[in-house]
Amino acid sequence: MIKSHNKPNKPKKLSLLIVLFIAIAAALNTAKVWAHNHFTVKTVGNSQTENADIVLIPGLMSNGEVWQGTLDTIKDKHRVHVVSITGFADSQKPTNFSMNELKNELIDFITEESRKSEDSSAVANKTILIGHSLGGFLAMSIALEKPELVSKVVSVDSLPYIGPIFTGTNQTTPASLSNQAERILLMHKSMTQTQLAEQTKRGIYIHATQAMHQRQIIDMAERSDPVTVGKAIHYLMNNDLRPSLTEIKADLLILGASGGFNDNSRKQAVEQLYKGQVANLPNAVVKMNTNSRHFIMYDDSKWLNDQITAFIKDKS
Repeated sequence: MIKSHNKPNKPKKLSLLIVLFIAIAAALNTAKVWAHNHFTVKTVGNSQTENADIVLIPGLMSNGEVWQGTLDTIKDKHRVHVVSITGFADSQKPTNFSMNELKNELIDFITEESRKSEDSSAVANKTILIGHSLGGFLAMSIALEKPELVSKVVSVDSLPYIGPIFTGTNQTTPASLSNQAERILLMHKSMTQTQLAEQTKRGIYIHATQAMHQRQIIDMAERSDPVTVGKAIHYLMNNDLRPSLTEIKADLLILGASGGFNDNSRKQAVEQLYKGQVANLPNAVVKMNTNSRHFIMYDDSKWLNDQITAFIKDKS
C-alpha cells in the first residue's frame, strides 16, 4: 500500500483563517467608531460609492440612535457618519464642554474625511450634513463657516435662531433673551439627571406622539449630563445665524414640525416663523409636517426620509 503524505488538516485550518480574516475585514469596513473629546462617530454604509458622504448629527439630549431609520434608508448609496455628542444620552461626560469646540472638532473630522474621500475617488464630493434640533443648528453653522466642505444641509425642526420658538416672533434677538439664557444655565448647573428627566417628561407632548417614543426621549434625557445640556441651550439662545445666513453657499432644506399644536392658526403661525428666518435665502426651502412633533424621525419617519432622499438626489 502506498502511504499518502498529504496533510489534509492544514488546508482546512488555512481556509478557516482566510474566512475569519475576510469576515473581520468586512466588519471593520462597515462599522468604524471614532472618538473625540466632544463626540463619537460611527461610520457605516457604502465606502465604495462615489456619492457624497453624509454626516448625521442628533439634537439636544439625543444620541446617534435616533437616526437609525434614516441611516437604513441612505447607507446603501452613501458612506454615513453617525455622530453622538458627548454628554447626551449615555455618552461619556465631556471635559469642559464647549459648543464652539464641538463645532470645531466636527469641522476637523469632516475635513479629514473629505481628504480621504478625495484621495480614494476620482470624484470630489462635498459633504451633506443632516441635523436634528441642536444638530441642525450645528450643520448650518459649519456650512456657513466652511462652505468648501458642505454641499447640502438638512435641518430637521431646527432654526438659524432658536429664540423665536420661545417668543413667537422673529423680532426676538439674543440680547432680549440674555437674562433667560443665564437663568437656564444656572438652573441646569444645579440639576440632577433625574430632575432633567422629570423636566423633559413635563413637556414630552411637544416631542413625540406615541408613548413608546416618549419613553425613549425621557430615558435619553435621564442619561444626559445636565450641565452639558444647560451649556448647549445657553449657546443656542445667545447665537443667531440670521445676520450672516445670506452667505451660506450650501442648499438648505428646513423640515419643520407643527403637530404639537391643535388649531390651524397656530400651525400657520409656526410655518410663517420658520419661513421668515430664511426669507432672503434663495437656496433655502422650508417644508412643514403638520402632524408630527419635534422628533419627526419617530412620528413620521417615512415622510422625513422621503424628503431627505429627494433632496440629496437633486443635482441642482
